[in-house]
Amino acid sequence: MKRFLCIVVTILLLSSLAVLAGCASSATSEPASSEPEALPFEGETLNLYVAAGMKNPMDRVIEIFQSETGATVAVNYGPSGGLYAQIEQDQPCDLYYSADWLYIEKLDEIGKLEKGNKFLTDNLVLVVSETGQSKVGAMEDLGKPGVVVAMADAQAPVGVYSQNALVNMGLWDAVSPNIKAMPSTVNQVAIMVKEDQVDAALVYSSVANGNELETVEVIDSEYSGEIVFGSAVIKEGQGELAEAFAAAAAENVSIFEEYGWKACE
Repeated sequence: MKRFLCIVVTILLLSSLAVLAGCASSATSEPASSEPEALPFEGETLNLYVAAGMKNPMDRVIEIFQSETGATVAVNYGPSGGLYAQIEQDQPCDLYYSADWLYIEKLDEIGKLEKGNKFLTDNLVLVVSETGQSKVGAMEDLGKPGVVVAMADAQAPVGVYSQNALVNMGLWDAVSPNIKAMPSTVNQVAIMVKEDQVDAALVYSSVANGNELETVEVIDSEYSGEIVFGSAVIKEGQGELAEAFAAAAAENVSIFEEYGWKACE
């Protein structure tokens, strides 16, 4: 009997040792947990200046860029001319998107351009509000008595393009008395039309699409001038981070095309 008990105890001890050895083997065979891969610009901040009319698609690109790089994008939307003036006065900016290539050239002239790139093209369009639908069906109607027109201030490139179109189409003298509001950005013009504050306005095709405004005429660039949106990497800014964002915007140009822009070839 004693011999039988010794055998049983021995078997149990051996079994326990085998189980413990198996556990130890399992524990050592599991790979060590790896640290998550660091994002390329984790903790860095990009100072981005953008023409106000680009806000809807640019917000989407910013979201993509932040999630893929770990960077924070501090964006400043406004009229292209106003943003240019801030850069000229040495306000912190790494990358600037203008609705007029002229401002990219001006940055070069004052020695602040590291790298410029033509990004998008657009067209000027005539849009009408709910009330304006019965009054305005073409550019010529903007000069009729009682028609209330909005046109962006010249600090916004769309204001310059609009005046060019009216002058070159021979309509400026008739239409200018009907211009009752001159907001500083194209988005503000679009809001006035959308909220039925004016009868008609001239805005970019992309802005009209983004705000679901009714377009009654597309203005040929022969009259408005070629509309080119460009980007500028600013000297003495964070060049590598700025170029990474510009590349991301170019890779996602289809987002801008959804709103009516065309990529520059």
